[in-house]
Amino acid sequence: MNLTFFRRAAPRLFFAVFLLVRLPLHAEEIPLFRLPPDLYGGLGIPGDPVPDMAGLRRGTLPNGLRYYILENTLPKDRAYLTLAVNAGSVLENEDERGLAHFIEHMAFNGTRRFPETELVNYLRSLGMRFGPEVNAYTSYDRTVYGIETPTETGGDGIRRIPEKALEILDDWTWAITFNPKDVDDERAVIMEEYRSSLGAQKRIFEKMLEAIFRGSRYASRLAIGLPEVIKNAPAEKLEAFYRRWYRNDNMAVILVGDFDGKVLEEELASRFSSPGPKDTLVRPGYELPGPRPGSLAVETFTDPEFPYATVYLYHKRGYNETGLDLRALRSGVIDYLVSSMTEVRNEDAAVREDCPFIGAEAWATRYGKLSRYYIMAAQAKSGQTGAALEALLTEKESLLRYGFTQGELDRAKASLVSSLEFQVSEKDKRESVSFVETFTEDFLANGYTPDIEWESDAVQRLLPGISLETVNAAVKSYYEDDDLLVIIAAPETEEIPGGEDIRRMAAEIREAALAPPAGAAEKGALVDEEPEAGFVAGEHEDESGAVVWTLNNGTRIILKETNNRNNALNLYALARGGQTSVPLEDDLSAYLAPEIQAASGVGPFTRPELSGRLSDKQISLGFWTNPYTRGFYGQSSLSDLESFFQLLYLYFTRPKIDDSGVNLVREARRTRLVQEKDNPETVFSQELTRLVYGNHPRFKPLELEDLDGINGEKAAAFLKKSLDPSVYTFVFAGSLGPRRGENGENFPLVRRLAETWLGSIPASSGRWDSWDDPGVARPGKTEKIIRKGREQKSMVYMVWFKAEAWDESKNAAALVLNAYLDIVLTDEIREKRGGVYSVSGSVSFAPVPEGELSLGIYFVCDPDRAGELRNAVKEQLAGVEAGNIDAEIFERAKKAVIKNFEVSMESNAFIARNYASFSAILDTPLSRLAERPALYGAVGAAEVRDLMAKILENGPAELVLFPE
Repeated sequence: MNLTFFRRAAPRLFFAVFLLVRLPLHAEEIPLFRLPPDLYGGLGIPGDPVPDMAGLRRGTLPNGLRYYILENTLPKDRAYLTLAVNAGSVLENEDERGLAHFIEHMAFNGTRRFPETELVNYLRSLGMRFGPEVNAYTSYDRTVYGIETPTETGGDGIRRIPEKALEILDDWTWAITFNPKDVDDERAVIMEEYRSSLGAQKRIFEKMLEAIFRGSRYASRLAIGLPEVIKNAPAEKLEAFYRRWYRNDNMAVILVGDFDGKVLEEELASRFSSPGPKDTLVRPGYELPGPRPGSLAVETFTDPEFPYATVYLYHKRGYNETGLDLRALRSGVIDYLVSSMTEVRNEDAAVREDCPFIGAEAWATRYGKLSRYYIMAAQAKSGQTGAALEALLTEKESLLRYGFTQGELDRAKASLVSSLEFQVSEKDKRESVSFVETFTEDFLANGYTPDIEWESDAVQRLLPGISLETVNAAVKSYYEDDDLLVIIAAPETEEIPGGEDIRRMAAEIREAALAPPAGAAEKGALVDEEPEAGFVAGEHEDESGAVVWTLNNGTRIILKETNNRNNALNLYALARGGQTSVPLEDDLSAYLAPEIQAASGVGPFTRPELSGRLSDKQISLGFWTNPYTRGFYGQSSLSDLESFFQLLYLYFTRPKIDDSGVNLVREARRTRLVQEKDNPETVFSQELTRLVYGNHPRFKPLELEDLDGINGEKAAAFLKKSLDPSVYTFVFAGSLGPRRGENGENFPLVRRLAETWLGSIPASSGRWDSWDDPGVARPGKTEKIIRKGREQKSMVYMVWFKAEAWDESKNAAALVLNAYLDIVLTDEIREKRGGVYSVSGSVSFAPVPEGELSLGIYFVCDPDRAGELRNAVKEQLAGVEAGNIDAEIFERAKKAVIKNFEVSMESNAFIARNYASFSAILDTPLSRLAERPALYGAVGAAEVRDLMAKILENGPAELVLFPE
């Protein structure tokens, strides 16, 4: 965590509010030493700055360019490079709408040192993929570019960022080229990006923005821009916007990764040598109109294709500028506590059967540098939009009158301290990309960059001085300007209240009698009494270095110690057998059983009660099932491991399905089915399910009439059958505590807990550890056309299936083929033809139920070009089948697969999931996981060609959506 923890953990809630205490009107006349001495916990006085983290190198080059440099070794041998530009769509003139985003595209289409496709080809040569490792975005006030690269050690033994990677960043600051032909070619791609966003959500979103930003420039400055500007703006106009705002005094480079930071800083001026600005930058700031006390505006928007009903309360607040001092820090902590308590209240409310919404949230946000809103929102259940609005208005009034309780505040403080202390323990395991986000915010939005140790200490010093009265005063300040905008966005079929009804509702609630809120959920132990422990009956060490235990009840446990985390481990548990093993009439109840269980709670606890008992612990755990397998996933800190095992014990011994959970899940599903039925994307998804599963009754899309078939008893019976620990393989990967105990036993902490909380559970008499094959008939060559939606937008999915026994080498070839197609389809369909914004291909090899290869291609395009582009995809695939494989691209594809694997191995969840699959499904030695890079590197073009030939034997099945 860092001081942008508040921004990341509750990203819309960390904006400073000057609300320390209610000082007299002329507060500036009061000496600071007269403030209560404990208000800042001995950290200093309110105006003292928050210190930078140790090791951060920041400054300004002679040419005016700001920089941030930080050494960080996770991921190893990699660096993240970012260019942050303090310019976005709000700076565009009317005839420039869309140019800020257009320039972002042009940055990848040619620079002074990387003409045409050389920049893209160089990044691909490093194994980089566009999207995950190479990306950019444009918003109202910023444009941000990012690339990830390997680092390299030179002959002098110094680890550096590759020179070419720095040249790319340098070129972006001042040497993007705007070749008219390249500009014209890119117009088509941007128009397809524009097309891909079309639909009911965009139509409603634009209307909402007009209402929220009314009276300001933001109301008409969506980053994507206007089609007429995108299609017609000459190259000279783009370059003029670029020269106007891409200035060294308006940008920062951010470099984080596994390199020598001192040397990089010394060499930076020579790497970024563009001339400094000749004049002073005048960068206008735009704000929203200030609040109008007593104002209540109502806007309702409906659309026949809109997929859900949502109500919003936008409370406009007075202008306030962010700060970088202790005053702002303390205010941010208060806002975070309010956010945390509000989130708990919303979660608790959502599980009540009489609650009119599926979920709700609240957050603070700002636009420009001064304009602020506090927002409350809820997704309404079907037919209950008015009730959901009433619930939000009532909660707002309750907060104004009563605020929070001491119990709620104590819980929120304990949760915050637990999170901070956990992140201190993981300080050296923080990934570089998170630092990039921190420094980007520091440059563009007055963020913070302290060390996590300082931050944790500072927050814990501040918390005693943050009283319930202080917090509740802060809550009242959210609403004190009394300027409210009510927005309802809903499907046309949803009954919504009118403007006068809403005004009457708001007035009545202000005068209504409201009971004070209940306190926080009771704290306490998860399990009152320890069961009689089992024991480790067998133990051996695998070739991978993993320790494998067999408990007395048959439970299999694999422990893999890694250096990926200091104080945390991941669990992935897997057993054979899933939903397809129950009678067809019980299928829906089995499918929804994990969802119902999550809504019901576990053991003696409701979901809110369980959340309360775990609020100060770093624990997550969930049960899942699919058609053929079932299992658990979770994570725990070492200090909370006992509670983690107790929770696991409760899942197995006291699973909970109650009527409340059944009704909550049924109502949530009903709302989705009613409100999404006319949404083109939903219709497309449902038809795709029918197509790829051959209308099999077990895989048909859920329909309204199915909901009455959800049966709590059948769901509970499925859970009971599923929860036999003796058939599971449990994999714990990460930090496992002491390696040796006093008696020489491996991992004594985990061993004691496993013996107590898993070994004590008796094995079931009806052992279930196999899956059933339901006999899905995959489609062959077929085409299905559906017509839905009013936008000129087609969705295309093409899929091939081939039954094939699982094989490690073929799986490696499938992954390489997937990466190869990602490149060649993007080059052909997007870059050469300008037919799509993105095209996604997925080659996969499933080992269950009998082994199956599949290839799926998806894209959105102009309806008039759907046929042409489908044929172009088939031509590319046929070329691979014929052996026309570009050797250079093929090597890049293999590099990308290997690089992705290497990064994945720094994730304990990835290791645990693969070990479980190897053990429970594939019966493969665990050591094979570490051997995969060699397997990928050995894949040859002939293997990929043969694999493609197999896949293309039968198909494709094609689903195409056209507008009505």
